[in-house]
Amino acid sequence: MVNEQAGPGIGEGPAKAISVSLPEGTVRALRDSAGGRGVSAIVAAAVEEHLRNQAAHEYLAEYEQEHGAFTGEEKREAADVWARAEEREGQWREAG
Repeated sequence: MVNEQAGPGIGEGPAKAISVSLPEGTVRALRDSAGGRGVSAIVAAAVEEHLRNQAAHEYLAEYEQEHGAFTGEEKREAADVWARAEEREGQWREAG
């Protein structure tokens, strides 16, 4: 059920500054990797991906609890759809 009174969803709304502690080596590698995108953009993207994956996992667990486990065939079909989507995304990134 969607709460229309709730604030922005994952990846939405104005940026808010927070403090995050990371190991020194991780910070160094992150800054080297960030380039023009900036550390905040990389951290935001990683956290958003984590939260979306977690929400998907929770949804699938709830679905299976209500409807039973997915069959092997359903899992294979989903894996095929996912692989095709990742292939298309790769093509879009290459196209710029």
